[in-house]
Amino acid sequence: MASPPLALAQSPLASYVPRCWSELPLDLMQLIFERLSFTDFESAKSVCSSWQTGWRQSKPNNKIPWMILLPEEKNYCLLFNPEDREEKLYKTQHLGDNVAASYCLATYRSWLLMDPSLENREDLVYILNILTRERINLPPTSENIWSVILWIDDKTKDYLVIGRTLVYLKKGYNSWKQISEGIQEDIVFKDHKLYCLDKYDELRIFDFSGEFPLQISRVRVGRGYVTPRIRSGRMRFHGIPLHVQDVRKTKNVVVTVRGDVLIVKGKNPSMSDTWNFKIFKMDSSKGLEEIVSLGDEAIILDLGITVLAKDLEGVISNSIYFTAGEIYLYHTEIFVFNLDTKKVEQLPPLVSSSLSFSRAHWFFPSFRND
Repeated sequence: MASPPLALAQSPLASYVPRCWSELPLDLMQLIFERLSFTDFESAKSVCSSWQTGWRQSKPNNKIPWMILLPEEKNYCLLFNPEDREEKLYKTQHLGDNVAASYCLATYRSWLLMDPSLENREDLVYILNILTRERINLPPTSENIWSVILWIDDKTKDYLVIGRTLVYLKKGYNSWKQISEGIQEDIVFKDHKLYCLDKYDELRIFDFSGEFPLQISRVRVGRGYVTPRIRSGRMRFHGIPLHVQDVRKTKNVVVTVRGDVLIVKGKNPSMSDTWNFKIFKMDSSKGLEEIVSLGDEAIILDLGITVLAKDLEGVISNSIYFTAGEIYLYHTEIFVFNLDTKKVEQLPPLVSSSLSFSRAHWFFPSFRND
């Protein structure tokens, strides 16, 4: 008698046919949630009670940077998601009575570093979560912290604030500490490392993974001369043609997804919307090497990082995103420079002309699942 054929083993999931969406197994539900945009992920919890349970145990797609706009004389913020085809603006809840009088110095995930001292010197600089309204007051300081970067742990609330004068403040400190001397042209913080580029084209890297910062690299990445950043007006030097003087120049450090260090140099003739960028990659043996393509990545210039733009709606690969606020202190226009076409385009207007804004910032939202 012939033996019966072997039966294929089937998993419980393969043989399970749900009668409605609310009966989906948790692991399948989580696979769906991981593929949703932030906006759709937030909406998913409202489908039913079982989806809300699965939502609490899932993490949303956090690869797309958002734009935050701070209306003048308002105690809320407006958020824009680039992958939202309808170009909607999302309004936060009331964030506190003194938010309207505060200036946003830096962002990290859903946290803002706010300075109310422009209106009242006795008020403390504070860190604010725009989604949960959590607030952390920083110790009083006499330091000028107009240009800083922020890092904070969402769970422990450990924070780090670093200024371009190379001063820093950690949770538990009562005063600012000095890392080193010198004012920096640009600073970037990523993976517990601080990248500092000064006006003499010297790049230093400090490791913040220990109790105290440790310098681990120091190298010259240019010719060693000062690159002027002209914000307004005209410079007039005898013997130098005006059209040569009348150019705005920027110099930024960028750390890629893979950890490569880039130097991005930009030029913009005064009173012109024409921009040109050149990108140089640091090579341990060759020094700076100009590159003409970012591949599947895009630069978010004011965050000092790149993001993988492939398969992400709303972000164009091989492009540089920057805000006019990096050049003009109180402008909020958003631009993208396409390295393929060498052209700059302004992103579509996001707000009504009846509103005015203090500044625009990029950030990665970090919604809590509760």
